[in-house]
Amino acid sequence: MEGLAFILIGGVLFSQSWHLLGLYSDGRTVGLFVGVLGLALLISLTVDPLVFVGGNVNANPVAEIGVMKILILAWAGYAIGVAAHGLWDFDDRAIGFYGAFLTAVSAISLVYFSVKLYDAYGDGIGAAFSVVTLILAGLAAIIFFYLAVPFAILRLVAGWFLLFGSSAVVAIGLAIATTLIEVD
Repeated sequence: MEGLAFILIGGVLFSQSWHLLGLYSDGRTVGLFVGVLGLALLISLTVDPLVFVGGNVNANPVAEIGVMKILILAWAGYAIGVAAHGLWDFDDRAIGFYGAFLTAVSAISLVYFSVKLYDAYGDGIGAAFSVVTLILAGLAAIIFFYLAVPFAILRLVAGWFLLFGSSAVVAIGLAIATTLIEVD
């Protein structure tokens, strides 16, 4: 569940970055790609967890899975919002203000994973989840400042940050999914 979710979230951000950089000229293309990825994110909630089944006595898998599912739901809502904007040309500002909510959810997940995962699952898992949630919180903040407070100058900045940040999220998601990063 965790690695797959990070790959899908990275795919959503990667598709949106191409639109911000002007490589998708039609918003419906982004809406279609991101909508499918958002629905796949919702389906990923039914997949069994890869990481949060092991651990030691300090592990609380129910809490970790709950935080991860909230993170997935928040980003799936974002993907569906971007898809609705692309397909039906809704207003950008709603997505931007949702970016503030995403920043909060990702930052809270960052704090939780940074505090709890190192002792329970080891340094590799703790670092991977902390880095991903830090990147997601930063990207959500950039989305907020670009779309909610319309700074037109931030279009290319947001596009490039989304492009490179999404690539890092996908790389870590692939490392988790292929068990390259595993529980100690």
